Amino acid sequence: MATFLDRLLGRPERRAFQPTIPTRFPAVVTPNTALSLTAVYRAIQIIATPISKMTIDTYRFATGVELKIDNPVLVNNPSLDQNRRDFLFQTVSSLALEGNAYWFKNYGSNGQVNNLTILPANAVQPSWPKFSDGTTDYSYVVYDYLGKRYTKREIEHLRIFSQAGVLLGISPIASCSKDISAAIDLRDYAGNWFTSAGVPTGVLKTNSMINKAEAEEVTANWHNKQQNRQVAVLGNGFDYQQIALSPKDALFTEVQDQQVQAVARLFGVPARLLLTSVPGASDTYTNLQDENQVFYRHTLMAYTDAITDALSNCLPRGNRVEFDFEHLFKADVAARYNYYKVAIDAGILTAEEVRTKEGLNV
Repeated sequence: MATFLDRLLGRPERRAFQPTIPTRFPAVVTPNTALSLTAVYRAIQIIATPISKMTIDTYRFATGVELKIDNPVLVNNPSLDQNRRDFLFQTVSSLALEGNAYWFKNYGSNGQVNNLTILPANAVQPSWPKFSDGTTDYSYVVYDYLGKRYTKREIEHLRIFSQAGVLLGISPIASCSKDISAAIDLRDYAGNWFTSAGVPTGVLKTNSMINKAEAEEVTANWHNKQQNRQVAVLGNGFDYQQIALSPKDALFTEVQDQQVQAVARLFGVPARLLLTSVPGASDTYTNLQDENQVFYRHTLMAYTDAITDALSNCLPRGNRVEFDFEHLFKADVAARYNYYKVAIDAGILTAEEVRTKEGLNV
């Protein structure tokens, strides 16, 4: 604070300390940094978990009729190195985080695929090969992995969002990296608010004129008393005013809720599953049921369709696989039993078929 003589002579004001604004850099968005956000971690888990537990059925087309057959070993257990649940979960995670997933195919003595291995998506580089004259050959795609080149026969490429003329799939994180970066910045800024945000914990005020040495002495004495949890005595007209925020303001709750809603929108996950809500939304039973149906059809199916197409490509020609969504679409018990009664009365289902659907002994 400037003295009377300083003001009289027009000298610049000198403070006991100069406040500084901490240096901030925008967050670098990668799959790992994105996963550090609780909303992203939870959104991917919500998508991957039901898919990893769903039943997969196999169908064979022959003589003009498609029939359901017993699953081949590859469908029940695609990888010899891990269980089916982990294989599907990691495939979905790779699609959500990287936009791409790659399966390395091993063949048995019968010429059929007998094992699939998930490759790190960031280690595989698809491209169109070059002719000897340097022009591009667009007739097929090659995949470079750990210094070796493979073709589609060895590697199955899965994508959830593709564009014409672009080999790599586009992930939600890469496409909307600025939204993810803003969420990370806000999380970090809120977490560092009390330590490195450049905001003091309080202000010591006085109406008396003091010089720099006196200000530094009072400040040092105050810090010493507070660190040792001792009684602070303020003299010479000093008054302490604490700078405090409510927990809601300190955590930027409203803005963080908006960021969570943005992540939910990005991954196609109902906001309520991320423990937030959209203003004006109604959480009636019917609305929740409809919301689940939309989630299953427009979010989960984007991943299951990619997986079923890829897995079908690994089976002999004429065979295909399909995820069974029936257990996810099941209504409550009363609604299902009413549906079964109508179906039985109309001759659409038999009592034995109903018991089979419900997992009961026939």
